[in-house]
Amino acid sequence: MSAPRIFTSGGYSYLPSVFQYSAGVMAEPGYRLEQIRFKHAVPLQDGFKAVESHLHFLGIPFTAFAHCELRSPKQFDDQGFIDFNKTYVRQLQSWSIYTPPVDGVDAINPVARTNVCPEHHGPQEVSMYAFTYSVPSTAKQTSFVISGGGDARKGSKPYKDRIIAFGDVSQAGLRKKMAFVIEEMADRLRNFELKWSDVTKVQVYSVHDIALLVDELLAKPGLIQHGLTWHFARPPVAGLDYEMDLRGSVNELFSDD
Repeated sequence: MSAPRIFTSGGYSYLPSVFQYSAGVMAEPGYRLEQIRFKHAVPLQDGFKAVESHLHFLGIPFTAFAHCELRSPKQFDDQGFIDFNKTYVRQLQSWSIYTPPVDGVDAINPVARTNVCPEHHGPQEVSMYAFTYSVPSTAKQTSFVISGGGDARKGSKPYKDRIIAFGDVSQAGLRKKMAFVIEEMADRLRNFELKWSDVTKVQVYSVHDIALLVDELLAKPGLIQHGLTWHFARPPVAGLDYEMDLRGSVNELFSDD
């Protein structure tokens, strides 16, 4: 994974990843991250409008937008996920955040993201559940968000060829999946020179029986000292079975809307 890069106009650094999102964001000195969560997920375009309205109200640029949590009606197939992501980044480009690929140079997208599919009572269309932005601050705590990561290796091959223990949701299969994702989270923390002790919130997304594995792989090693938020939801692409994300010292507020 590449070293963090500073997104100066956003007030945060990020871990480069794929074109649709970065692997995580961390506030630069003089800034902190703050999150707005909707009481109910709102259609994505309404979410983008809410972002613009809120950042305008705060008097900060749209480039302060650093992260979002999305909810989808069901898992995408590979091409469907690509098509959605191409549409999604157009909004970031309009805010001067996303730079498309050109002349062999990869796209630049500093914004972190989690996108999952609730198993029950999900939205009718892709929706925004929460968004995060940077604000000027004298706070000493380092605030960060690590993007959602699922049980698949990086690469250009179809997901089914990259998914860990593809189709195996036995305890043995789930252990392999969870161990892979936990190590990916640890690697992202290391790239930011952070430790698990800096993490103040851990979220996991799975519809499978992971309770005993949470004890073995997360609780006993001391990785969830602030508890665990388990969303009964699936990762965004068909075949994926486990996802998690992390954050540290992010102020969380609820939208009045």
